[in-house]
Amino acid sequence: MGIREEETLTPFLRGKIKIIQSKEGYRFNIDSLLLASFVKITDRPSKLIDLGTGSGIILILLGLKYKKVQLYGVELQESLFSQAWRNINLNNIKAQLFKGDIREIKRIFRPENFDYVVFNPPYHQPPSQVEKTEKNVARFEIEGKIKDFVKASSFLLKNGGKLFAIVPSSRFSEFITYLIEQNIQPKRYRAIHPTITENATHILVEGIKGGKTGGETVEKPLIVYEDSYKKIYTPEVEFILEKFCE
Repeated sequence: MGIREEETLTPFLRGKIKIIQSKEGYRFNIDSLLLASFVKITDRPSKLIDLGTGSGIILILLGLKYKKVQLYGVELQESLFSQAWRNINLNNIKAQLFKGDIREIKRIFRPENFDYVVFNPPYHQPPSQVEKTEKNVARFEIEGKIKDFVKASSFLLKNGGKLFAIVPSSRFSEFITYLIEQNIQPKRYRAIHPTITENATHILVEGIKGGKTGGETVEKPLIVYEDSYKKIYTPEVEFILEKFCE
């Protein structure tokens, strides 16, 4: 449960939770919080899995908000799996973690066993020469591509189950193609803009396995900063940071 020399303990949500992270390796960013806040589900006995859980931040956020949902996480990298396990326990979250490759998800779980799947995948296409560091594997498509995450989601989801994901806007149409190929119908979208004058950089997407076409919702844009230079958040993002669990 201790913190290693190469790690640091970071308070988050104004100190409501604490997260063990690598000093030099992968560190979560605001994308994880925005994705967690985009998840809209009923707090009832059900099963949710986070693919590529990293340090466990999304499971912790959802565990604080949804007390009746059974939480699961899968992480490939040993260092991040260890951090996730310690973070789950540090923040008193009930979740089951599995060390494994989402490309071999059939070796870990039975098909159609989950009501919800969440993922913030490594979505950057790697340069020709890239070292397999903790940070690079978490950021680049080295040990799993966006398409692999969608395939795993389709395998895991029950018919009518929901997927929640965040992808860069530059790969949005590609992502939607993968969803439809895997019988997951996109249903809800929200674009994330750094400021009100800048183009969207990421898109939040909700899809339903086996869903019918039509009836999609495009929510109002999510603006992150009022002033990106001074790092002043908009009231909505500030509210999420302050009141996420309430």
